[in-house]
Amino acid sequence: MVPDRYTLEKMALAHRQQLQREAECEQMLGELPGHSSHWMRHMAAKLGTSLIALGTRLIPSREQRDIPRFGEMN
Repeated sequence: MVPDRYTLEKMALAHRQQLQREAECEQMLGELPGHSSHWMRHMAAKLGTSLIALGTRLIPSREQRDIPRFGEMN
C-alpha cells in the first residue's frame, strides 16, 4: 500500500526533525571539553611506559643468553 501525499509529507517532516535532533546532539557533544582525548593520551602514555619497562627488563636476559642486538652481526 502506497501512502498518500499528506502521509508522505508528514513522514518526511518527522524524519527531518529526527535528523535535526541528532545533529544538535552531535554538535553539543563536539562542544564538550576533550575528555575522551585526554583519556586516550593517558592510556597511550601508560602503554608506552609499560613497554619501556618490559624492554628494560628483557635487555639483561638477552645479554645473559648472548643474543646479538639488531645491527650487531659478527
